[in-house]
Amino acid sequence: MERLCDLRSRRLIISCSPCRRSGSYCLDRLRQRFGEHASLYEVCVRLTQTCRYQHEVGARQPNPYGRACRAQVDTDDTARPGALPSRT
Repeated sequence: MERLCDLRSRRLIISCSPCRRSGSYCLDRLRQRFGEHASLYEVCVRLTQTCRYQHEVGARQPNPYGRACRAQVDTDDTARPGALPSRT
């Protein structure tokens, strides 16, 4: 599982195609808010908790074709000055 400290870029980008929502977040601010060693999964769940297709972890879907949150996490390509190459 990746953590925020493993990411070497400046921004974290989260986009969800069913909602057509997207957001760009400064990694320095996310590290201050959630902690340096917060898992990327937990941060993504917290940032997408207002998605209308978000379901609790382990909740059963009514059918296999039902809508679910499909938020994708990506980083921009700019690295912080003096940072090592990204591990992602």
